[in-house]
Amino acid sequence: MSPNKPLILVCVPLWPTPDDVLPFFKARLAGKDLPPQKPRDAASLDVKDGKLEYEVKYYPTPNEKGEGKAPTEEEWKRCQALVCLQIPECLESTKQVPSLRLVQLSSAGVGHVETTAFYRSIPKDSDLIVCSASGIHVVPISEHVIATTMALYHNFPKFILSGAEDPPRWIRMPELGNGGFVVRELRGRTIGLLGYGHIARETARMAQALGMRVTCATRTGHATPIAGYLLPSTGDPDGKIPEKWYTTTSADSLAEFYATADVVVNSLPSTDETKGFVGDRAFRDMRDDGVFVNIGRGDTVDQDVMIQALEAGLQASSSSAEAKGKPNGNLQISAASLDVTSPEPLPPTNKLWRLPNVLLTPHMSGGSELYWYRVTDLASINVRRVLEQGLGGLNAVRGKGE
Repeated sequence: MSPNKPLILVCVPLWPTPDDVLPFFKARLAGKDLPPQKPRDAASLDVKDGKLEYEVKYYPTPNEKGEGKAPTEEEWKRCQALVCLQIPECLESTKQVPSLRLVQLSSAGVGHVETTAFYRSIPKDSDLIVCSASGIHVVPISEHVIATTMALYHNFPKFILSGAEDPPRWIRMPELGNGGFVVRELRGRTIGLLGYGHIARETARMAQALGMRVTCATRTGHATPIAGYLLPSTGDPDGKIPEKWYTTTSADSLAEFYATADVVVNSLPSTDETKGFVGDRAFRDMRDDGVFVNIGRGDTVDQDVMIQALEAGLQASSSSAEAKGKPNGNLQISAASLDVTSPEPLPPTNKLWRLPNVLLTPHMSGGSELYWYRVTDLASINVRRVLEQGLGGLNAVRGKGE
């Protein structure tokens, strides 16, 4: 391969197999218009390395020692674009990669990179662009929100637990209360989205299609467009779906947001400002029969307070007194869907494991089979923007953006 070609190092495992994903990546780099999904026949993409304007090298385990396991010192010096989840351990300074112009991360979060010696070594006047993978997760995570909310509304956890008993037990309708007519419908309910980024906007689109009313709470409290990596026909790019916008900077506005939502979906990232953001006041403002969904980060929630609210909701549902289902200052919600916790993995002694009104998943809602096609699709777009056209990167968290 010619040393004159810009070198792209892919330093992350590609699933389900690099034999499909790498040809797709090279085809996108060559300018082929392809949807970010597995090609029917990777060989049919017909992009020969000799005809490609870039040299692409794949090192799935760059931290392992041994010949061919990691890029050589010379390859690091030549590298102009790096695709990775984490900064490889051998990189401690930008001086090791003098040609590097773009770092494309495969994650939406960037905190694990910003704390590295490599990232801290980037000179303030450097043109190096670092981009997140925001936008690639919107479909699976939004589907996860809707699916788990439906499961809670339709009492799936109770039926699953009864099926796991020894022997399995068929639940009779009278056991469910209200003569067995306890299924709650999404249609006509209000879904409140705490944060209105890529994922929340696709959740809003799906919820609206199901007949739900949509509200949201953001720092600005008013409709704003969104940029970055956008999958076609997804989301709400212009911010037109929410019927009402609330601001997170006003306690009164935030209280109204929580109180009027049947389902609260938290997609806040982990920052110094958001740690413990959903706490005692928030859970007291939520409806007694409200459902809380967290697909943001675990440390944005006061987990101990949330457990108290869930235990109160469980007790209310099993008692003769029916929960009124309106905001009255009780520390009580009916159920929760949690894809993130604090810490992770969640210790086996944590009460969340044993609460029957909780759907707990191990931070996997974004793990779509199309994940790496979307990562490499975004990477191909940013490589061409930055290296060929001199433009900023989509989802830039450092350096020139779009």
